[in-house]
Formats: sequence, C-alpha cells, structure tokens
Amino acid sequence: MTTAVLLGLVAAVVGSGLTAAAPAVAATATRPSVADPATQTATANRAGATTSQADADRLRPVGDLVVSRLALAEPVAESKWLSGKPIADPTREQAVIDAGVARARAEGVDPDLVERVLRDQIAASKLVQRGLFTRWTHDPSSAPTTAPDLTAVRTQITQIDDDLVDRLAAVTPVASEPRCAHAVVTERQRVEPGLGSLQRKGLHVAWSSFCRA
Repeated sequence: MTTAVLLGLVAAVVGSGLTAAAPAVAATATRPSVADPATQTATANRAGATTSQADADRLRPVGDLVVSRLALAEPVAESKWLSGKPIADPTREQAVIDAGVARARAEGVDPDLVERVLRDQIAASKLVQRGLFTRWTHDPSSAPTTAPDLTAVRTQITQIDDDLVDRLAAVTPVASEPRCAHAVVTERQRVEPGLGSLQRKGLHVAWSSFCRA
C-alpha cells in the first residue's frame, strides 16, 4: 500500500471521529439550565417584600395625616356631645368631599382616589365618635364637661384634607400596585402602637378603600 493511500485512510478515520463527537458536544453546550423552584420562589418573595416596603415608605406622609385627622375625632365628639348635635352631618360631609375633589381636579390628582380616601376619613371619624358616645353614655362620669370650639377644629380638619389631596398625588401609582394591600398593612402597623383600641378600628376604616383592587 502506498504512502498516499495510507494518509487518505487516516484522514478518513479522523474525520469520521470528529463528526460523530460533534453532536454530543453541541447537545451539552445548548442544554438549558433549570433553576431550583424554591430559589425562584424565595427570590420573587424578596423582590415583592422590597416593593411593598418601598411603597409603604411612600405612604408615610399620607399615614401621618390620616392619624392626625383621626385624632381630631375626639374633640369633635366632645363638642357634639355637649351641644347635642348628631354625629352624622350629611350636608357637611358632602361639602368636604366636593371640596377635595375640586382641589384634586385643579391639581391633576386622581379625583376618584381622593373621593375614596376622604369618604374613608369621614367614616373613620364617625366610628370613633360613636364609640366615644357609647362610652360616655354607659359611664357618664367619663363624659366631657368642656370642649373646644367646633369651628376651630373643623378648620384644622380642612387643612389636613387639603394636605391629603396634595400628598395623594405622589402615591396614586401605589393604589394600583398588586401589593398595595401589603403596603397599607405595613403603614398601619407603623402607627398602630401609639393608638387606643377605638382609634385602631378607625385606622382600618381610614385605609379601607385606598387600594383599587
């Protein structure tokens, strides 16, 4: 056998071996990696928790105003108790909402969100007032004997409502977030330790309609 023939045979064998090995190498290179489901879940939970905390931090200015408004429910109740005025005042309540919605439209804030939030603040205040009336009825010795001027208290409430509209402009996107409810719970828990049981119930009402979902 000539040298040329031998070289041809060697080349054919080597070429055949490389061709056969190629698919295995390619298959190994293109095989997709499979992530651990538990790892994926933990990562998603951490990302969600981070988002909720960030949203809760954004809600703090609104939360502070909610608590300030709720604190005024007691002096309002004291004034109404001594004057004999009813807790509910539909005409004034609607005027408060109309003023807030008008301010929202003028400032480009979502009027639906403003209306929901203001209705909740009014409902929360009335819940606290009714609770105080019940307490004073069953225990007259705890009832107030003096009260601040209702007009002056309402001036403070109006200022808080105006500030609420302004603050809601910055947190409108949070109301539509999938984890909005988690952010609200986090914000409530931040302030609840400083409140009494009646005020805590009012706080839940005050945030009840903030989230769209």
